[in-house]
Amino acid sequence: MRLETPHARGGGLAVPENRRKDEVLPLVEALRRHIDRLEQGQMRLERGRSRGTAWTTGLAGIDAHLPVQGLARAGLHDVTPRAYGDMPAAMGFALALAVRRLADPVERRPLLWCRLARSEREYGRLYGHGLERLGLPRRRFVTVTLDKPAALLWTMEEALKSGALALVIGDAEPAQAGLTATRRLMLAAQAGKSSGILIFARAEAAASVSHTRWLAGAAQSRSPPQDAAAPGLPAWTVELSRARGGWPGAWDLEWQHAPHRFALVSGLRGGALHPWTDQAAPFAAAAGPALRAG
Repeated sequence: MRLETPHARGGGLAVPENRRKDEVLPLVEALRRHIDRLEQGQMRLERGRSRGTAWTTGLAGIDAHLPVQGLARAGLHDVTPRAYGDMPAAMGFALALAVRRLADPVERRPLLWCRLARSEREYGRLYGHGLERLGLPRRRFVTVTLDKPAALLWTMEEALKSGALALVIGDAEPAQAGLTATRRLMLAAQAGKSSGILIFARAEAAASVSHTRWLAGAAQSRSPPQDAAAPGLPAWTVELSRARGGWPGAWDLEWQHAPHRFALVSGLRGGALHPWTDQAAPFAAAAGPALRAG
């Protein structure tokens, strides 16, 4: 007896060759809109069940690009440096997001920061006084250093699903933190009602299932008006390249550690903070709005 495939019989799931492309595209677009409605409904349900305040940046121009409930409180996010040398900027922006998360008065759990030994050798160790200066009290965080990326991902997964931590930050290597690994982290975060932030070491980050993906680059801070030679507030050029339930955008930000909030600043030019950049260029605010929605 000979078995025939559905294609051989002309039936089954085969798509007719004579179906035109303009007939398929409307169906795909309708399916996308249906998925968006389902995701928005689920987000509203999760927001209603949450006891704490929404996790947002505190800036209406940025929060309008986020999903309806803000950043996922029980989910995974990632931050990627815009270029080589921007890793400290990506770490600083991830820390600022974490401080916004811990500022929730209902949230009493601490933060765990997982570091790779190779990243510490290249960019230095975390400095407690510096973290506290940015708004993270030393009693609210614990750090751990691991040698292997696989061990770091396992530690993050176990910490997230334990439910004992509000947020877990970890260095990530694109080769190890792919779709499967990030899917496990997202499920662990949902199980423990915790937040996870991956900081990729290079701009060519791998595909992930993160709720939001951010690109962060260093920008020269503005000196205070009373002292032009004094250092200013931490500043970044930030791009939201992907947001589940939201849409992309780009902004120039600075961090005000005392009130634990971001502030929009005008575009910056000159004096990019890279070791090979000529710092002799004059520093000035670029013309144009600080908000660049895309």
